[in-house]
Parts: sequence; structure tokens; C-alpha cells
Amino acid sequence: MRDPNGTTWLAAAFALAVALTGGALPADAKLPPEAADKPGYLIVGTYLIHKDALTKQNFAAAKTTMKASGQGTYYKSEFADGAWFDLSRSVEFRDIADPKGKKAVSAALIEQLKLEIWIDGQGEIHSLLPADELSKRVEQLKKEADKLQKDSQTAVEDNKPNAATQQSLEQNRLEAGAAFLEALASGNQDEASKLLGRMGDPLEALADLQTKASALGDTLGEERKKLEAQLRQAEAAGDTKLAEELQAKLKASEAATGPLGQPKDAAAAAAALEALKALKAKQAELEQLAGAAAKSGNAKLTAELQAQAAANQAALEAEKRELKALLTAELTKQAAALAKQLTEASAAKDTASEAKLLAQWAGVEAQRKAIDSGLAEKLESLEEAMAKLVSAASDQSGTAQQELEAALTTLRKQWTGAKKRELFLQLNLVESVTGEAAGKVASELITELKALEKSLYTADEYKALEQLAEQISTASAGQVVPLPVENLLTDTVSLKFEMPPVRIGGAAYIHIRPVSEAFGALVVWNDEERTVTISKAGAVLFCRVDRPEAYLNGTPVTLDSPPRLVEGRTMVPLRFVAEGLGLGVTWHEPSATIRIDGFDE
Repeated sequence: MRDPNGTTWLAAAFALAVALTGGALPADAKLPPEAADKPGYLIVGTYLIHKDALTKQNFAAAKTTMKASGQGTYYKSEFADGAWFDLSRSVEFRDIADPKGKKAVSAALIEQLKLEIWIDGQGEIHSLLPADELSKRVEQLKKEADKLQKDSQTAVEDNKPNAATQQSLEQNRLEAGAAFLEALASGNQDEASKLLGRMGDPLEALADLQTKASALGDTLGEERKKLEAQLRQAEAAGDTKLAEELQAKLKASEAATGPLGQPKDAAAAAAALEALKALKAKQAELEQLAGAAAKSGNAKLTAELQAQAAANQAALEAEKRELKALLTAELTKQAAALAKQLTEASAAKDTASEAKLLAQWAGVEAQRKAIDSGLAEKLESLEEAMAKLVSAASDQSGTAQQELEAALTTLRKQWTGAKKRELFLQLNLVESVTGEAAGKVASELITELKALEKSLYTADEYKALEQLAEQISTASAGQVVPLPVENLLTDTVSLKFEMPPVRIGGAAYIHIRPVSEAFGALVVWNDEERTVTISKAGAVLFCRVDRPEAYLNGTPVTLDSPPRLVEGRTMVPLRFVAEGLGLGVTWHEPSATIRIDGFDE
């Protein structure tokens, strides 16, 4: 059967089944007589579907049952006298033509499968569950949906819109499943067919969820307007008691919608995110189908699927733009609401609440900036690429595996740099605020940044640095104080040291070459003269070991702390080098960390 776009969904199902795993669960269910006698039937999970009735909607709904049932995909072939074949073990279309081949399965195995829904050749939908079991299943689905509704409300109250949307989507799917079974029990075929879309297609479920959220937002919005009008009247009349009651109701109304503003706006942003995920999943599936069709030699199907993939990619890009606009608007609202609460907590001198709200506000503002700048998309792309490489590397060995692991290391380094930028966005926002709460939140963010810096080193590399630090401290009788390598924070690039930074007489020193080259500078060491020349984009720094005289672009300067040789390595005052190259240096006393800003990405 073909959908309006002309795709042969039976062939597409065959191609997709190559990537799916099959299994069987014992049960008492038997095949309907028609399916037992006639070829052309497909089993997907707990669904039995005739090829003439196969659509992308019922195929998608059937696929959702595969994981829970542990059952795969089977086909009763018209090319092999009605023999059954396990499509999860099939690679070529010819595999369904040999009833004695390795892909064939026995009728006894098929009889053991647990089948719940039958869609015959005319598209009629039937339940294969006994009446009492169907009733129990409906009640079970409703019970699970009720629990998810409560969980979703809790997530809203905890300011977790994405979690709330995920739970609402699953609740919507379970409610659709219960209504689907009830429609079958009452013989309402039209309603059952309509509900299949909600059960299997995330985009249809999202549309339904957005409609509900919009209606809820309108209702709550009108309720708040009435309460606000009544409050103004009570205040004008001097009725303090009534005003207090109305204020309490308003606060309760705000709590019901969460700090995200109108539910419909928050749901629209979160639902757009889910729509994007659905489109990405669909894109991956279409590409997989096209690849399988190409492998089978079906040129027409390959072309159709490639065309669909191109159209879906265009929809994906459009959804990204819409999501960016929705999220930016929603996060702006969140930030404003949190800023108001933060001001109130600060005025009340509630330090604990102030710190919590400050962290939330900085996180939301940083997220908005990351989305606007493209940083959020970059992080997501890197995470997806790393996940694919991890999966690919696990299936390889020898040189191929080493190459994949090397590529993965590069991606992790890029991800670390991008993640640091995101945390620095938060840190910059927090440091724009003064007070005890700001200091607490800043320290927490710095701890996260240090963990990222440390993650760049293997256990052996870090141990070697610790041993070198101990050696330096002992050799200098404590005059040279090594710092952990993770205590030097950079805003974008990721540095790796073979020599830890140190403090000498209160001044911070660094091993010059790795840091300067990370700045994009050229470093020249004259061993005989024991001089260092650092140049970048017209800036030239010159200094000599153990001499306070230095030069910046030919102008003499006197260093408070001269360069030193420590364990045979040239250590230069960090501030002289960084500021000479146009970088910012900040010392954070509570955490003993050095921050360098201004790297070129």
C-alpha cells in the first residue's frame, strides 16, 4: 500500500526491519483464520497487519510495542507459499522467497507470539484480546496516565518544562491507547483509526498537547485577570482582609502555572523541542531506510526515500529556527520572573534562597545567550557525534578502533571548550552581582570548570603532574608553590600542561610554550642567552631568565617578578604574558584559581 507521497511502506518496513531485533514470548493467542491461511501479513511487535492495509501511522503505532513485548518483525510471504520469515534477520528481499532458507521460521513459533491488534486486508481494526483482558488493559493504561499527569504537574512546579513535556507526551500516548481500545470495544472504527496517529506519531501527539496547553493557558490567564481586577477593587475599597485572600489566590494561580509564565508559551517551546527530536529521529530512520533500499537494489524506492529525507531535512531546519525563537522568548520570560524573585529574596536577606535563585537566573540567561549565539546547537551536535563514535568504536578493533578513538578524543576536547564557554557565561553573570550569595554560586561554577579542565588528563598524566609538583615543592624548600593544573581556567580553548603552574612570591608563573602557543603566539627560546621572545599579531614580548628588565613592543618595562627556570623549564609571569597579548587575567582567592579570558576560538 502506498501513502500519498508514493512510498511503498511494505518495502520500507522490510528495509527498516533489517535493523530491528526479534524475539518471541509464549502466549495463548492464536492467529485469526484469515491470517493463518493467507500470505501477505506482517507482524510488528504485537500487531498483525496485512500488507494492503499497512500505513506509516499503523506501522509507527506497531513499532512502539516492540520493546515492551520483546517481539520483532515477521512476514508471511506470498513468494514462498505462505511461509513466515524473521525480517530482523533478513538482509535482502530474496530472503523471503526461500521457505527452507535460514530466514524462515516455523508456524509453531509464530503461534507463540503475543498478538493484540489485527488489521485485516480491508483496513478493519480488531482486538485479539479477550473482553476481560481488554478491560483490564484499558484500566491499566488509564492508571499509568493519571500517574504521569501528577508527575508532569510536579515537574512544572519544579521548573522543569522539558521533563513536564516528556511526561505529558507519554501521558497523551497512554490516554490515546486506552481510548483506542475502548473505540475497538465499541466498534467505532473511525475513532480507532484516528487514535492510531496519536499513539505512533510524536508530531500528532505534540499537536494535541499544544492544543490542550493553549486552552489551559487561556483559562488560567482569564482567571488571573479576574483575580487581579478583584484585588484592585478590594485595595481601592480598603478591604485588607479580602485583598490578602485575593493575593493568596493569585500566588496559588501563579504556582499552578510555574515560574515560566503562560503554560501555552512554555508548552509551545518545550513541544517544539520534542518536535525537533521527532524530526531528527525520522531523518535518521529515512536515511537508514534509503540505505537499506539501496543495498537491496531497489532504485525506485531508494529515490523516493531520498526525496523524503531531503524534504524532512528542510522541515528540520525550519523547526530549528522556530524552536530558537520560541526558546529565546520563553527563556527571556523565565529570566525576568527569576530576577524579580531574586530581588525579593535579596531584600529579605534570605541568602539561601538568593543563592538558589541566582544560580537559576544565571543558568537561564546563559542558556538564552548560548541559543542565540549558536553555542547550544554546537554542544548538541558534538554530543551526538561523540555518541555515534563511541558506538562505532565499540564495533571495531585494531587500527580502525584506534582511529575512531583518536577522533573521539578530538571531539571531547572541542566539547570541553564549548561547555566551558557555557559555564563562563553563567560565571560572568554571577560575578556581575555582589554579596555572599554571588560568592557561593561563583565558587560552585568554578568547581565545575575545574572538573572540566581536569577531565582533559588521563589518570597517568595527572599522577605524573602531581609527582612533579611534589618534586618542585621539595626542591625549592617551599619557595615555589605548585598549583593543580585545573586551577588555570581558560574561557574557550583547552590547555594541557606537562608542567603545573606555580606561585613564586605571590606571583603566578606558567610554562611559557603551551600557553603562548594556545594564545596563537610564536615562542622563540634562546638557550645561550636564556631569553624568550613571544610574538602575536604585532605584539612582541621579550624577557630574560632571572632579570626584571623586559620589553613590550620595544618599550622597556620592569617586572615585579622575573622569569625563572623551574625543573629545567622556562616559567614566565602569567600577567606579563597574558596582558601583553591582550588577554585578561583574574585571580580568585577562595578557590586559588587563575582565569584567563580573551582566547580566540
